[in-house]
Amino acid sequence: MVQRAVVLAALLVPMLDSPARADGDMCRRGKPHHGKTIDLDVKDADVHDVMRLLADVGNINIVVADTVQAKVTLKLKRVAWDLAACTIAAVHKLEISQRDNIVLVMPRSR
Repeated sequence: MVQRAVVLAALLVPMLDSPARADGDMCRRGKPHHGKTIDLDVKDADVHDVMRLLADVGNINIVVADTVQAKVTLKLKRVAWDLAACTIAAVHKLEISQRDNIVLVMPRSR
């Protein structure tokens, strides 16, 4: 049992010491969008709810900052979920970035 703990610790320590991999801005100009396509028709929907829906479609983890307060109305047909998210972000001046397997949505810092 002690040997297992030592082996496990030897495997975990390098992972804990390495910095989180930041993939950066998901919506930067020229970046291709390859997400699963979606049809979406909402009126006056809370951005938090729409982003949660897109997370389900894209099978991703998403965190939307509490400071994001917006409603969105849109009708999209056969659009990649990540392009839909970036379009919403552009309209509401939001920043979407990916850090490892988590997508963060927050107000633009600029």
